[in-house]
Parts: sequence; C-alpha cells; structure tokens
Amino acid sequence: MLSIGEFSQASRLTVKALRIYHDEGLLVPERIEPSNGYRYYGDQSFKKARAIFLLRELGFSLAEMKDIFASARDDDDLALFFRRRLEAVDRELVRIREIRERIRYFVDTDEDESMSKNLEIREREVSDIWVCGIRYQGAYAEIGTRFSSLFRKTGRYMAGKPFALYYDCEYRESADIEAAVPVRKEILIDGIECRKLPGGRFVCIFHRGAYERIGEAYKALFDYLSAKNLVARAPVREVYLKGPGMIFPRDSAKFVTEILIPV
Repeated sequence: MLSIGEFSQASRLTVKALRIYHDEGLLVPERIEPSNGYRYYGDQSFKKARAIFLLRELGFSLAEMKDIFASARDDDDLALFFRRRLEAVDRELVRIREIRERIRYFVDTDEDESMSKNLEIREREVSDIWVCGIRYQGAYAEIGTRFSSLFRKTGRYMAGKPFALYYDCEYRESADIEAAVPVRKEILIDGIECRKLPGGRFVCIFHRGAYERIGEAYKALFDYLSAKNLVARAPVREVYLKGPGMIFPRDSAKFVTEILIPV
C-alpha cells in the first residue's frame, strides 16, 4: 500500500486532486486509517488512477469521468471504452490528414497560378459506345464501390478506361452519378445496365494530378465555353486514364483524368 503522497508521485495526480476524487467517490483508497484518516492506495487504485489521468488529458470533466466509471462494470468494460475512443481518434486523424492535404493542394495551387493557363482544351467528335453502368444518387466518394462491382462483373468484357457520368449541371451533396465502363458489345448482367451511350461533339481537357485540384480544369473548360458561346449539356464525363490503381497505389501527382463536356 502507498501513502497518498507516494501514490501522488506514482500516479502523477496531485494530493488535492486525489482528495477530490475520493470525496466524489471516483477514486476511493483501499484503506483509510481510522485513527488519523490517512489514505492508502493499492494496485487497483493505481490502474484506475492511470485511466483517470488519461481521461483528464483527453479533456473529460469530473462529471463525465464519473459517468464513464459508473458504466464500466470491470476492467474489460473500461478497456472497451478506450478502444472505442482510440478508433474515434484514428477516424479524426484521417479527417485531419485529409484537411491537411486539401490545404496543401490549395497552397500549391496558389503558388502555381499558371497551371490552369497551360491546360490544353480541344473540341472533338466522340462516337457512340456500348457501356455497362451503375447509376446512383449519393456522394461523389461513393463511386469507388460501384466501380469495384463493375470491374468484378464486367472485367473480361471491358474495352477501355472506366469513367463517371455526372448528370447534374451543378455540384450537389447528393448527386446523380453513374459509374461506367466501355464494353465490346451488349451484355446482360444482373444489377448492371448495358446500353449504347450516344456520342457527339465534346469540349475536352486533360487534368494531370490529384482529384482535389480537378476544379481548375473545370474552370478552364467553362471559361472556354463562355468565350466560344457554347452551351454545356449533361452528362459530363470524367475518364480515368490513370487513377489510384487497383492493386498497387499510384502517386496522385501521376493521375490523368480526361473531362468531356457535351455541347
């Protein structure tokens, strides 16, 4: 057993804090000397003190810590709480890294304002093609799962690079999107629509680099359309000539995407 002073040094909690935790019923010493009220702490208290120290570092209030320990019937429950907290922290780290990358791309773009001026825009005729597609209403980031399904079911029939069709004429939180792949001929596959996609006259541009900066290419295209008095029609196509890679990850700086806007 450790005295309150010794326990304070070992647990990195002040004597004042230990007394408060005792009064609140959060950390009760194993033994209290009846004659003088001295507190003595053992191994179980030390385990709990470590958890309290961590919770304080994480910003939990005294009331919140009491609720946590009240709901934790044993060490396993407390360990489960921290595992869930760790998962939440990991998710937050992923979110922060994504924000960091977006900021970095913004800074890089700001430092290289000439990039969008060097994008080559051209007009060309596109032929009708057979495609297999999965159309959905949802987030742009969800398209990856649709492509995975397409690749599994149409792999041996594919006759070109995968592409997305965007049916909205604006950015939406829940967009009308189709993941598509060109195929050699009409085929029948459950859950996938196969049809002939009409061609026509398109204004096209190649975007080289990460998807986060693809807006620069779109702006260049829309500036071109405005200057030429051309009217954009839907759906817009994004053809993924070089993307993340299905097996081996590819540096996003090497991505190549062709954007085609029908006019």
